[in-house]
Amino acid sequence: MCYQNNPPQYRTATNASIDEPSRRPEAQEPERNRLGGCAPVPALANTSALVVVGRMSHTTLDLDERIEIETGLKAGWTQCRIALQLKRSAGTISTELKRNGGWTNYCAQVANLAARERKARVRRGHCAIEQMPPLRAAVHDYLRRGWSPEEIAGTLKREHPDLEHMQTSHESIYRYVYIVARGELKRELAKCLRRKHRTRKPLRRGVVATQGKIPDMVLVDERPPEVEDRLIAGHYEADLILGAGNRSAVGVIVERTSRFTMLCHLPAKDATSVREAFTRRLRSIPLPLRKTLTYDQGKEMAQHQILAADLQLKIFFCHPHSPWERATCESQNDRIRHYLPKGSDLSKVSYQQLSAYQEMLNERPRKILSWKSPALCFQQLISANQSSN
Repeated sequence: MCYQNNPPQYRTATNASIDEPSRRPEAQEPERNRLGGCAPVPALANTSALVVVGRMSHTTLDLDERIEIETGLKAGWTQCRIALQLKRSAGTISTELKRNGGWTNYCAQVANLAARERKARVRRGHCAIEQMPPLRAAVHDYLRRGWSPEEIAGTLKREHPDLEHMQTSHESIYRYVYIVARGELKRELAKCLRRKHRTRKPLRRGVVATQGKIPDMVLVDERPPEVEDRLIAGHYEADLILGAGNRSAVGVIVERTSRFTMLCHLPAKDATSVREAFTRRLRSIPLPLRKTLTYDQGKEMAQHQILAADLQLKIFFCHPHSPWERATCESQNDRIRHYLPKGSDLSKVSYQQLSAYQEMLNERPRKILSWKSPALCFQQLISANQSSN
């Protein structure tokens, strides 16, 4: 047959396709999809540029990332490429550039400083003390006088009951000192506070040293119930403020009802010096206003029986490691430390200086006294006692 010597073209094409199994895939004609375009070839895809490895971060940009952004811009990278490099959203890079000069003027250092300032403004927020000069001046004045933020807030509300712009809270004062104030002003105002901390710290209970045993002690469990009510004056709490290395001390006596404080100059910490100093201070008070004295189990009260006989009062002792059983004196000790800081040599503090500190303490208003001063309340107690007699 004639077609045997001239095979059809399709047979030749079929044989050609069979004879080329060893041709590399790269040499084959690109396959067309149904829409006429080229189908994707997995072997040729640049997967490293399309797939983001790991999870994108949602934290704020730091200085190192901003430096990478600046480097990428100088290298001509696009926003998407920078975002992939940092594993960030492209919107984050776009916002960063819009806030800080755009493509041509972006600087990592300047952008980082601007971000820190924005964060600080959000953290500080609105502060009436900063924005009201009269209120700010009053707060500064009271702080420099050694008053606590709570005392300042209570006094301002009492002195300006109808002026809301001259009133604030103690928390606002703390926030103004530790967050809003900046630089040297912050350091100065923080030193005016009682504990002079650079940053605000949570309260924590201190460790009370173990004291020796005192003979014939009467514990607070046997103290009259009227002491707890604070309705009857004449009940006192006492303690020692210790100086550097516990080598010097100042005696403290606080009346529970009025919070009136007496500071005692001590030539030494022994029991005789403490007894004589307490006797001198309390003997000036009318006898009807001398009822009880509460102390811890310190060995300096070893002569408590002689003290009780001389002053005609009863002395009670707290349980070991229980400072809350004479919390009035403990609270006042914190105020006293503003004038007699820890680590100072109290033997160098004269009697005249202690008298001045005592006067300043007793003139400070107290919230528990409806913002009256302890000196005023104690004088009212003495006047009431004299009129009744």
